[in-house]
Amino acid sequence: MGVRTVRQGRRSGHRKSYVRGLSGGSPGQQRCSRGVSGMSNYLEVQGLRVSYERDIEILRGVNLVARQSSTTVIIGPNGAGKSTFLKGLAGVAPVTGGEVRLLGQRVDGLTSVQLVGKGIAFVPQEASVFGQMTVDENLRLGGWTIRGNRSLIDQRVETCLQLFDSIKNFRGRKAGDLSGGQQKLVEIARGLVSEPSLLLLDEPTAGLSPIMVKEVYEQLAELRSKAPVTIVLVEQNVREALAVADHVYSLSMGMNDVDGSSEEITGKLDSIVRGWMSKTGTGGSSA
Repeated sequence: MGVRTVRQGRRSGHRKSYVRGLSGGSPGQQRCSRGVSGMSNYLEVQGLRVSYERDIEILRGVNLVARQSSTTVIIGPNGAGKSTFLKGLAGVAPVTGGEVRLLGQRVDGLTSVQLVGKGIAFVPQEASVFGQMTVDENLRLGGWTIRGNRSLIDQRVETCLQLFDSIKNFRGRKAGDLSGGQQKLVEIARGLVSEPSLLLLDEPTAGLSPIMVKEVYEQLAELRSKAPVTIVLVEQNVREALAVADHVYSLSMGMNDVDGSSEEITGKLDSIVRGWMSKTGTGGSSA
């Protein structure tokens, strides 16, 4: 199978339990259907459009399919609409057209709070740790949806700390004293406390040193083996992201460019970047 220019939509499917050791998963995980060749899909996006102003359309009909428990990476030049795409999925950008389905059920049009209840966690690019609070306290904030159940929050915080070797020994330290990479892992771990079935990560290594980029991706690779959550990841450090990807989508000028497996995209990455440059005048990513 070669690199494709457009991904056709498929029926959504069921995914297995969220994180080994955590209880169950989000309510939406009860439904099951199958896609092409028996492969099950968790997320299906068809024709997503986002406009911040009436005459300024950022996304112009983006399609994407993410299989259950997979990692899907979105790449593209600066201004391609990658971060806007995640914000649209998370309910923090105005979706003006298209459909978003989880397990076959439409969720476009829901608020960001409602989407958290559907099992979606969004970790934005901007730093969001509370520096004067400890790592443990930061993680507990991720349990706001179950804030009346302290014992369950305790259980989830413990489990999420075990997923990240780089921060589990610093739970009593102020988050502001950690390295940039460790702070990003705190943000990701905090997102997991809500026990999401879909984790959206917006450029998790932006502004980090090469050493910290490596550390974040080592921990993400470990997360893949421990917690079969479906991940959709936007990244400018393309080669690092490809190493953890199952499937890759390239966006350009608010539309689908090409998509394929990690191996397919890696083999054609130079030509893909040249294509970005021919359209926009700049590559805009660390390939």
